[in-house]
Amino acid sequence: MNGYILLSHGSKIKASNEASFEVLEKLRGKIEHVELAFLELAEPNFESAVRLLKESGVSSIKVLPLFLAPGKHVREDVPVLREMCVKKYGVEITVLDYIGSNDGYVGLIESILLS
Repeated sequence: MNGYILLSHGSKIKASNEASFEVLEKLRGKIEHVELAFLELAEPNFESAVRLLKESGVSSIKVLPLFLAPGKHVREDVPVLREMCVKKYGVEITVLDYIGSNDGYVGLIESILLS
């Protein structure tokens, strides 16, 4: 069974984190076994999301980093977290390209700007 993690940076500002949870709730109406995780400054963290999915019976997880550019978190931190969780929880974890590199995201920006 597949699971999914939306991986956000996290913020000290509560409203910013709540906006991410609103996206999660909208997706949960369409996709089963989807969780949100934050890299820092907010909960749940990446490992907690992996643990929740593993406990729900998921054996394979796709992670979508909600980042516009491939900075330090995308290039260094996420791979380390992925490797640690693969070893600890025995699940397959695939980290997708960060959202800013996705043509669909670029198309969405274009659509918004030109509407």
